[in-house]
Amino acid sequence: MVSIRSALMSAVLRRTIKKQLDSLEDVVQFRENMAKAEGLSAKTPDNVIVTPLNIPRTSGASIPCEWIQMEEASTKPVLLYFHGGCYVFGGLNGHRDVAWRLAEAGDVRVLLVDYRLAPEHPFPAALEDAIECYRWLLAQGTTPDKIAIGGDSAGGGLSVATLVNIKNLGMPMPNCSILLSPWTDLSLSGDSIGVNANSDVMLTAGALKKTADHYLGQSDHTAPLASPLFADLSGLPATFVQVSESEILLSDAQRLVTKMVDAGGEAMLETWPKMPHVWQILASRVPEGKAAIVKLGEFLKARLRSAA
Repeated sequence: MVSIRSALMSAVLRRTIKKQLDSLEDVVQFRENMAKAEGLSAKTPDNVIVTPLNIPRTSGASIPCEWIQMEEASTKPVLLYFHGGCYVFGGLNGHRDVAWRLAEAGDVRVLLVDYRLAPEHPFPAALEDAIECYRWLLAQGTTPDKIAIGGDSAGGGLSVATLVNIKNLGMPMPNCSILLSPWTDLSLSGDSIGVNANSDVMLTAGALKKTADHYLGQSDHTAPLASPLFADLSGLPATFVQVSESEILLSDAQRLVTKMVDAGGEAMLETWPKMPHVWQILASRVPEGKAAIVKLGEFLKARLRSAA
């Protein structure tokens, strides 16, 4: 049964964010509006340790990141996390809350990455930053079996693209992956894009098309490292996917898990009824967000502890 808080939050999102996204024209202005909304996010608890750092790129400026952890413990496993935002908005401030909750639930350190955004930095800039951060973790002595990769929405798609690129580059694969309502098909070919157009309280096909165009420009929208649903998904690590039954990206998650399993991999899909897109980032406001994060944490602990 859906909580009253979740139902109210869904109504608010439908009247605000969904309308703003669907009429998106000025990306910079939308970022500013979202940044103001981030200021209303729950305060990070005093016992959470947030440490800014900059990870060097092979060329150009460094990548702003944050270590988010419950205690100073450099030996703990790491969750390399990529935020959502349709590749055109989002950042550290809006995802610090879900990051510390994942750190607590999964008994991990979270490396939250502020990758470059489109249209100023189109594909493959975000993917390049993701790979740089993974390389940096390995160079710091973190072994692959103690690394998980995850993200929400566009960050979930970026997570899968990063895994595919890690394989392509012949690098050691991380232990596992968690994906929250991942956007894996920027060509928008999934059935749920139309079927769930009315039930989704946040996203619209129009908004996704505009932001995909910002990210990809003239590039092929089915390119495997942009839309990893169309990549060779064999050889990827165990993956846990959560998605709402009522969102337009439901098909992205379903098809991804099916393809991973068909390719011989281990992938689990968990669907939740009548939840907003990436409801986990609303954990400070809706109980279903907290409950979903507990399950993500259980997966991370089971995988990373067994490796240790």
